[in-house]
Amino acid sequence: MHTALGDSSAAPHPPRASDADLLDDSDSAEATHLMMRVVGFAETVLLIPRAGEAGADVETFNTALTGLARIGVARSVAPLSDPTDAASLARASRRVLGALEESPVPQVEWAPLSRILGDDELAGLVEISTSSLTRYRAGERTTPDLVAARLHVVALIVSDLIGSYNDFGVRRWFQRPRKALDGKSPKQALSRGWAPDDRDVGRVRDLARMLLGATLG
Repeated sequence: MHTALGDSSAAPHPPRASDADLLDDSDSAEATHLMMRVVGFAETVLLIPRAGEAGADVETFNTALTGLARIGVARSVAPLSDPTDAASLARASRRVLGALEESPVPQVEWAPLSRILGDDELAGLVEISTSSLTRYRAGERTTPDLVAARLHVVALIVSDLIGSYNDFGVRRWFQRPRKALDGKSPKQALSRGWAPDDRDVGRVRDLARMLLGATLG
């Protein structure tokens, strides 16, 4: 789902050829968008390899589903047949995304997010010290619930970005002021003491999701 860019600018990617039949109408485009979010999360936390092109297909979705089931997420969602219809794809994707929302998985999120964002940046976003991050990542200490929840939100945001940005671009995305955030950067919007259900956090997440949608334009 990721294509490296020369800078941090987002650019729509052409869909994979196998997805062309999914993009014929708005319902199918929405289903593909939802599927890409599932695949993007699985790629971000390295449950499946990061692809070199934008988009996703049913086979990749099923592989992501298997990876998520291994870490205890969305195990009740059955793999899809290929080909499948847009309604079935959207329904399955929504179930997976709903399960993901409620399922922080710090044991698989610390290492890949540290690699993408860097220890200092990640520690700042979730409001801990880098020494604590190192201990949580190594499993020397259990990640506290609030920290795990913040980490999970960051993972969900990053997973919506990797289809449009390379790692450098993802890092810069958090730093750049945004009109939709009243001139604040996403990092600034994740203000001191933030919680996943804060209004500004929702606005940051909406920005990332909108960017993913642009790859279908």
